[in-house]
Amino acid sequence: MAKEEATNVVENNSSVNTSTEKITVEARNAQEYAKLEQKRKSLVTQYRSERKVPVTISPFYAAYLGRVVRVAVNGIIVDIPADGQTYNINKTHADHVIAKIKRIDAMIARQKRMSDVQNNVEFHPGELHL
Repeated sequence: MAKEEATNVVENNSSVNTSTEKITVEARNAQEYAKLEQKRKSLVTQYRSERKVPVTISPFYAAYLGRVVRVAVNGIIVDIPADGQTYNINKTHADHVIAKIKRIDAMIARQKRMSDVQNNVEFHPGELHL
């Protein structure tokens, strides 16, 4: 019986230690979350204080980006409607929107070049650059 009681005491102590560890882990996670949330809030104020840039997204791009273009930078999200109107947004997010539009334009231009079958003729290998 003494061995069983000793085993029970050891098991009880280990369960107490794990519950204490859970509390400290949860407390540590809560502190880390609070720090990250504070950093995010400071980024919000930083982006709000940036220079505003006018951005217009044509309804043409709605087929590629959606009717509302969502741009997320460092967890800060800005939604811009693709309705042809001009909106003033901060420079960081505007750069990302413009980059998206340029990638779509490049994709469309590449599709047009490749679909022009009559002019896509090579007389020498490697001559044609699509």
